[in-house]
Amino acid sequence: MRIAVIIAEYNPFHNGHAYHIAQTRKNGATHIAVVMSGNFVQRGEPAFLEKHVRARAALSGGADLVLELPLAFACAPAQRFGLGAVYVAEKMGCVDMLSFGSESGDTARLEQAAAVLDTPQFREALARELESGAPYPQAVSRAMERCGSGFAGLTASPNDTLALEYLRALRQLGSKIRPMAVRRAFVEHDAEEATEGFASASRLRALAQPEEIAAYVPEAAAQRYRAELEAGHTPDPQRLDAAVLGVLRRQQREEFSRLPDLSEGIENRFWNAMRSGSSIEEILTLAKTKRYPHARLRRMMMHAFLGITQEIAEELPAYLRVLGANERGREILSVMAGTASLPVSASLAELERSGSAAAKQARLEALSTDLYQGILRCPGPCATDYTAPAIWNA
Repeated sequence: MRIAVIIAEYNPFHNGHAYHIAQTRKNGATHIAVVMSGNFVQRGEPAFLEKHVRARAALSGGADLVLELPLAFACAPAQRFGLGAVYVAEKMGCVDMLSFGSESGDTARLEQAAAVLDTPQFREALARELESGAPYPQAVSRAMERCGSGFAGLTASPNDTLALEYLRALRQLGSKIRPMAVRRAFVEHDAEEATEGFASASRLRALAQPEEIAAYVPEAAAQRYRAELEAGHTPDPQRLDAAVLGVLRRQQREEFSRLPDLSEGIENRFWNAMRSGSSIEEILTLAKTKRYPHARLRRMMMHAFLGITQEIAEELPAYLRVLGANERGREILSVMAGTASLPVSASLAELERSGSAAAKQARLEALSTDLYQGILRCPGPCATDYTAPAIWNA
């Protein structure tokens, strides 16, 4: 048995993701586990489809086991997203390799670049760039150039940027998991055009029609997506606006000071924008600066909406939650019964009882799902995180 882990959002799962899984198996993995974001994703938005729907699509598309990445790491900057997901893989205790998509496909070069990111020279250069007002991604690229490493181009590619954070996390945790880059094929990340049966997840979210999506996703996933879209089980922008404004407007100024990733008093600017703006986009436009682009502010807004504080963000995942598994996935779980160093269960209620940190994370997860259900075109009930069964026969 050779177990590989893939870190993903699958927002939604498509043919490119199925290709990645197939390439991972081709490169020696007999069993593939996915650490997947839940109902809110890294860019500070609700997922296009509910997490169990996406987990089922992944299982029907080649994955064997799907574990949930806890909310505070799923809706987070690349560094914390990568650390949380790699930590989950490490705590499984049985993973041989970490497979990730990459524009370059050069594992060795990515490892060399990741090592540069942790040097004093790079940290000093990054601090200077940030002091000059550069947005974080641009500051990282410029700092790389200052170090003369020749790796600056890697930080400009979305998948390679995440890959670097996975590699940094492996180093930080002293992990023996072997990294494996799979070169991204067919379409670029966030590409607006589709080709030869392949389209980016952002393109599919923009299409949002079953008949238009079907050509770019596996058949089983297409059928499930059609049912979900026709049932109104996708986020409604107007409902999201109303929900976010309703939560934010009842918060006190000091609550914003407890949000993660703050600097230079941005919480005050955000507070003022929130008091003046009448929609999510208007608030983001009012708060935006050269240093704080829309993406970072959107994530800050989602942190405030979901109740993610700096204290919560600093805690590593406290459990391994199973969203679904096939027969091979159950074989992984059997191994994990003897190797995992965190509680493992498909029941959020059971995990909630496993310790104080787990209880805090589980309750936050459940609350976020209640909020997610409320912003759907056809809203759902509360407590589905406790009542929705795991998927055992995808």
